[in-house]
Formats: sequence, C-alpha cells, structure tokens
Amino acid sequence: MVCFVFLKIIFEQKREIYWLNQISQKDELTQAYTRRYFFEILEYHLKLSHRYNSFSAILMLDIDNFKDINDSFGHIFGDEVLIQVAKECSEHLRESDILARYGGDEFILLCPFIGYDDLIMVVKRIQKALQNYQHVSITISVGAYFFSKNCNTSEIIQYADEALYCAKKNGKNRIEFFNSSV
Repeated sequence: MVCFVFLKIIFEQKREIYWLNQISQKDELTQAYTRRYFFEILEYHLKLSHRYNSFSAILMLDIDNFKDINDSFGHIFGDEVLIQVAKECSEHLRESDILARYGGDEFILLCPFIGYDDLIMVVKRIQKALQNYQHVSITISVGAYFFSKNCNTSEIIQYADEALYCAKKNGKNRIEFFNSSV
C-alpha cells in the first residue's frame, strides 16, 4: 500500500512537471511557442549556425489594424483571429520553422537555412490564407532579416522589428526586409 501511494505521488509530480513545461513553452491562446522559449531556440540556432555558412531569417509578423478588429467585432473574435493567424502560419511553414507569439498581435518566426524566394513564397501563402477569415479580411505586415553567424539575438530582433516598422509605414499587408545601408 505504501508503495502504491509513493508511485501515485511520483506520477502526479511527473504530470505536474510536464504541465509546467508545456505552459512555459506554449502560448495558452494560440498554441504557438512563447517568446521566452523562442529565444532559447534562437540562441541554440545561433550556436549551430557558427558551424555552417548558411543564412537563416527572422520574421516579425503583425496583424494589421488589430485594434480596429477588436473594436468592431469584439475581443472574443480578436482572440479567434490570433488563433487563426497562428494556425495558418503553422500550416504554411516548413517543418524546421519555429513560430512564437511575440506579444499582443505580433508573432515571430525563425526560418532556418532559407533563401529569399522560399521566404517570399511562405509569406505570400500565409497572407493568402488569411484574406477572408469569416468574411473579414485579415492582413499581416512582415519584417524580415536574413542573418548569418555574425549576429547576436538582440541585433536580429531589432533589425526584423525595424523592417516590420517599414512594412507598416509603407502601406501594410506587405513584407519588408531590413536594409543595413539605410
């Protein structure tokens, strides 16, 4: 009987540890990875990229006019839009790509070892899939930055974020790439 009680306690602790790992790694609403876990993955990827001479990309995605969506259709519908964006991103990414919710209506993607044309194709597929969600046009602006082994995490995020700002400023529903000569 004592053995059974100990086994039950151990099983419950393991289940609790598994649950804690899940909530620390996955955003509760969208089921995309959390920002914190994404940065762990990115750091690991940067260590790997020191071995290979290949480019990867970071994409910052922002849902255009999300406040208007919430104001017009309510926060429950806004949550549904966030879930749909995460779903469409996940369905149109490569198996090696990593999606995380960055905050609010922003998502971040790590696309390891990808070229320019493939990246454009991925973004276009996501944008097309979101065009008519429940009779509402959902658009996203995307900032992208190609990086190699010579960058650090904060630079990568900053450059992708600057590119996202340009996409918003230049009309939304578009992808812009960080240009270091600007």
